Amino acid sequence: MDAPPWNSQSASWGQFGRWRGKTCAVNATTESRFAPLPPSLASEPDGPELEILERWRREQTFAAVQGARAAGEPFVFWEGPPTANGRPGIHHVIARTIKDTVCRFQTMLGKKVLRKAGWDTQGLPVELEVEKSLGISGKPEIEAFGVAEFNAQCRESVWTYRREWEEISERMGYWLDYQDPYITYDDSYVESVWYILSLFHREGLVYRGQRVLPFCGRCGTGLSAHELGQPGVYQDLMDPSVTVRMVALDPTRLAGERGAEGEQESFLVWTTTPWTLPSNVALAVHPRLEYILARVPLPMAKGDEAGAGGYERVWVAAERAAAVLPEGAQELRRVRGTELAGRRYRALFDDDCPSVDPGGWEVDQDALRRVVLANYVSADDGTGLVHQAPAYGEEDWATARENRLPVLQAVGVEGRFVCSAGPVEAGTFFKEADAALMDDLKGRGLMFKKARESHSYPHCWRCDTPLFYFGVPAWYIRTTAYQEQMVAFNRQINWVPSEIGEKRFGHWLENNIDWNISRDRYWGTPLPFWICDGCDREEAIGSQGELAEKVGGLPAGFDNHKPLIDGLTYACGVCEGTMRRTSAVVDCWFDSGSMPFAQYHWPHAPGSRERLAEQYPAHFIAEGLDQTRGWFYTLHAIGAFLGSLEDTGLPAGPAYRACMVNGLVLDKDGVKMSKRLGNVVSPAEAISTHGIDAVRWYMLSSGAPWLNKRYDDAGVHEVRRKFFGTLLNSYRFFAEYARIDGFDPADPDIPPVAQRGEIDRWLMSRVQSVASDVRSRFEAFDLSGACRALESFVSDELSNWYIRRNRRRFWKGEAGADKLAAHASLHTALSTSALLVAPVAPFMAELLWERLAPGESSVHGQLFPEAQPEWAAGELEQAVSLVEQVVAMGRALREHAGLRVRQPLRAIHVRGSDLAALELLRGDFATEQVLDELNIKGWGSIEADDGKLCQLRAKAAFRVLGKKLGARMKAAAGLIAELPPEAVERLRAGQTVELELDGEGVELGAEDVEISVEVMADFPVETDGRLVVYLDTELDDGLRAEGLAREVVNRVNGLRKDLGLAVEQRIQLHLRARGSLLERALAEHGDLIAAETLATSLATGSQAGEGLPEEAEWDLFELGETAGVQSLEASLRAV
Repeated sequence: MDAPPWNSQSASWGQFGRWRGKTCAVNATTESRFAPLPPSLASEPDGPELEILERWRREQTFAAVQGARAAGEPFVFWEGPPTANGRPGIHHVIARTIKDTVCRFQTMLGKKVLRKAGWDTQGLPVELEVEKSLGISGKPEIEAFGVAEFNAQCRESVWTYRREWEEISERMGYWLDYQDPYITYDDSYVESVWYILSLFHREGLVYRGQRVLPFCGRCGTGLSAHELGQPGVYQDLMDPSVTVRMVALDPTRLAGERGAEGEQESFLVWTTTPWTLPSNVALAVHPRLEYILARVPLPMAKGDEAGAGGYERVWVAAERAAAVLPEGAQELRRVRGTELAGRRYRALFDDDCPSVDPGGWEVDQDALRRVVLANYVSADDGTGLVHQAPAYGEEDWATARENRLPVLQAVGVEGRFVCSAGPVEAGTFFKEADAALMDDLKGRGLMFKKARESHSYPHCWRCDTPLFYFGVPAWYIRTTAYQEQMVAFNRQINWVPSEIGEKRFGHWLENNIDWNISRDRYWGTPLPFWICDGCDREEAIGSQGELAEKVGGLPAGFDNHKPLIDGLTYACGVCEGTMRRTSAVVDCWFDSGSMPFAQYHWPHAPGSRERLAEQYPAHFIAEGLDQTRGWFYTLHAIGAFLGSLEDTGLPAGPAYRACMVNGLVLDKDGVKMSKRLGNVVSPAEAISTHGIDAVRWYMLSSGAPWLNKRYDDAGVHEVRRKFFGTLLNSYRFFAEYARIDGFDPADPDIPPVAQRGEIDRWLMSRVQSVASDVRSRFEAFDLSGACRALESFVSDELSNWYIRRNRRRFWKGEAGADKLAAHASLHTALSTSALLVAPVAPFMAELLWERLAPGESSVHGQLFPEAQPEWAAGELEQAVSLVEQVVAMGRALREHAGLRVRQPLRAIHVRGSDLAALELLRGDFATEQVLDELNIKGWGSIEADDGKLCQLRAKAAFRVLGKKLGARMKAAAGLIAELPPEAVERLRAGQTVELELDGEGVELGAEDVEISVEVMADFPVETDGRLVVYLDTELDDGLRAEGLAREVVNRVNGLRKDLGLAVEQRIQLHLRARGSLLERALAEHGDLIAAETLATSLATGSQAGEGLPEEAEWDLFELGETAGVQSLEASLRAV
């Protein structure tokens, strides 16, 4: 016999074979062979899963599988670290399903897949949760509470929901090594982060700088650019849109003008951040833009004519005049921006706001409130003049440096005013100052225009406070120095989907800016930079040993976190100053991006270099879309740098070779889940209701993983009903008859595949084809495609075709080679299906496998099925595919004619242009299946298509072809409409056709045309464009009688089901007919009725009822349709 090779281990996997003989086998005996499924499976789908879970725990299946693959080729997977101070949600299920599916599949390929868990345990998200729990808010209150105690609370808080995370991961079948996780606050992990930072410093890529950053006043720290890409950062707000007058101190003198004395001259400035106006130091214009001085009427009182209130003069970019100025504006002068440079204007507010030392230039106080030149100014919006507040704008800061401008800072580090500004008092939150400032400016005649508009405004991704741009000192990594390298390495990554790498991530890298790695906070990896308070020299410390040597030994119980580490100082060595650590901590994204190295305490721990050499780079990572500017970026940035250094021993290239991205999980209506809306789905409830396998399968099969998912209980239920239900029912059918017949898959009398019947060889060919297809899809990370291929095979081919068409072979009582072949073929198909679904549905696979292969080890320790060329029967597969097409068209014709399939017909006719396909249909195998499926007596004709019934037609696809042909499109459309059917058929088959257009050959493909079928027959036909099918629907009494006989079979089998008889239960059947045609049906087709109802005896006519007790029940049926009303009484009893 031919056994599937994946049921046994090859010689190279002998270690796994030895393991199979130990206690980790799911069921070590053959007593459970083909055992019934748990009765509770339909009502409590999670029950059997929990039993399997307990068995996995008890037998340490995960550890056993990992041990068996210890010598395998590594497949490197990294787990993105979650933070355990928040509960897992349904959106975590899809990410973990993707990761587990890929890892299980790779393990079944025989590879060594380490699954090291990890925890992200530092940073502001942790601090904010602790602040809430302590009832404190902000840095002053933290410091009053005590940094040491606060950090101790942070260390403890990160484990609040650790148990829930571990339990949900285990419950959903996500195998992870939680016994040896990496933890980002561990001293060993922190020490590795220090080492990596010391390398950046050594290569001159770390610098201190005063820059304007997105800043959170609530958290008191800046954000890096990639943090602005986190979900929920940008929120739609209604904000002011105002145009303000900046009054010129030296009005323009125009030659020969009269009557204009006393008219105010102003520079018009547009802004959406009125709160920055008190910090204004200059106005910027573009040197090459044209600006006009216009005379416009002052605002009128109601009913006044234009000009009744007087006039004013305003400067505005010429290109913006029409959009900004009122009707009747008179242009007085036109100049380039260079001619406005140096002009002075009056301060908007008299209050003195504090100035700050910019640190990067010597301030020229005389430059305050002048017009300056800046190339970034544009006339795309606003007025073409840009108000400059260097403390709150990155471009403003650069302009200030270039012009040595002072820096005024009305709003301080907490996002509140530090001085009075007109009506705004010190202490006012910056977003709350806009209204008062606008009212004040309007009251003083300085508001030219006021409106409100909706725009997207950044908020802190950690605490949801509106951000503002703020100039602060910070530490940076000069990622721009190796930007081109990161861009090049990105092209080597297999992004799934590819457009994420090409566009979202690729564009991000192309516009990369230096990485702000410092945070002025408390609970995080301390920046390992010590600065001399005398000469300002910097040193980077790369290990605890180096630090101990510098400071003369570390104190007992040393913890390399604040505040203890802040007290460690040492002598400069160059001057007489003292080296003190910078107070900042590291961006927690740097922590998570360091995990490939820090998880092994690289390079300090013995063996860590060798371990990293095996486990770097990653073959696969996967997380949500938001990580393109989070973890994916930080891994890439750190890995690209370290791989460029010879002394690291790391390969130059991307940190990961493949990355799959998943979208959001929305509610069933496509709305984002939130507690406020009450539409949050609990993972525990979903699993309890449906079982995790159905949830996992739904998440992957309902669309590509990177698309947003709508979670719908009805959809998950449909997976259980349709796919899992079909698979389980297929197993039930097989197991019931296999137990009855005592089938043994190892029976030496089972015929080899090559000697089995055509339908069995077709099934085995499909098994190996599907195995090959699913394997290829998993390898390409096409998880949804793999699921759909399996659904199609199980539902359409295994259940609805093979099992349905072969029921009689299992029903028949006698044993023999044919029945053994049927059992063996179905067993192989089901065993292979269990293996194929295992990566996605681990519990369902185990449930089936332990019954189909008792005594074998866990399904997850088996090798994944692959193509078996010796089983391939391409011609048979093609024949069945043709049969299915013809049958589908035949059923459509029956439905159109109102004829059920139980009513036999005389003939079916097929026409086609593919002569090889027609020859396959003429074969005995295809003929038997078509005629049996459609209940037709024979072929009427199978002939080449003469084009008289249907013809393929083509017309131009204007949207596609128009782009190629332009003005010649109309002529091409006429030629396409006249293409002969054989040319259209070539296009339909994916080939090309050449048109001659204006003496030039133009090649057409399938995408250039729209193909349709024109029906010319005057009777019903069906066509798929390749075959044309029609039926002979004329009935005689003989056909009608046979149709009635099949109706009888249907009603009796329905009665069997109602009585709860087992499928193999034999019966005695008594039938009484009223109607001559029904009597003829019983007389002529009694053998058919008996065989199809498993009747050992059939009594009809005068013999019906003989031997039955008087109290025997009779069921009355009305039969009819094409034969007129006929009535039938039936009585049966089991024997």
